[in-house]
Amino acid sequence: MAVSEMFKHKGQMWRRIPAEPIDEFVLGVDLGQSIDPTALSLVHRQQSPLETWDIDHDHRVTKQKVHDQFDVRHLERLPLGKPYPEVVQYVAALLRRPPLDEGCLLVIDETGVGRAVGDIFDEAGLEPIRITITAGSDVMQQTWRRFNVAKTLLISTLDARLHTGELRFAADLTDAGALADELKDFRRKVSDVGRASYAARTGKHDDLVLATAIAVWVAAGKGRVPDPSVGALEGLH
Repeated sequence: MAVSEMFKHKGQMWRRIPAEPIDEFVLGVDLGQSIDPTALSLVHRQQSPLETWDIDHDHRVTKQKVHDQFDVRHLERLPLGKPYPEVVQYVAALLRRPPLDEGCLLVIDETGVGRAVGDIFDEAGLEPIRITITAGSDVMQQTWRRFNVAKTLLISTLDARLHTGELRFAADLTDAGALADELKDFRRKVSDVGRASYAARTGKHDDLVLATAIAVWVAAGKGRVPDPSVGALEGLH
């Protein structure tokens, strides 16, 4: 994490917040059930500090701008009905491949399968960030690696990165077309009180979208896992 510093400008004290380069991988796993396959999405985030700065005169803070890029490097649907222990073994083998063997965050969606399946990942030593997707629009931290995250928040984060051009897809992705179809099938609904919700059309899959959404959410700095002795997490929303 970049360390801010104080400096004097025109007789007033200001705070300067420099940016740090980021180069990391996050593997999102949407765990399937009887009618849905397990989907994997590997996101490579690269953040590069720029020479320009945002200036907040009201709070006397200047923050370094960055160029942020999220590249989906791998998309995959595992065979329908693949036993969860085999899914865990497959993911573990994938994480042992370079460059992931040098460090890759793992995040799983355990919404429909329950905590016991997530425990299999822990028993294998993978210790993923574990997400349960909920209604509403909030994030709630259950433990230092478990979160309840609203689907609206996950999909809107993904949608925003797509519209800014920050989220890109490798040209040779086998399932890129399937992901594009899933995104088209998602529908945004706004309730009478102004709340937005997202859902796939009846009979359509959303596993690739959700695997990518949870990976992008974590890659963007949400749901980070500090030392468990540290207090509340920052930047959940």
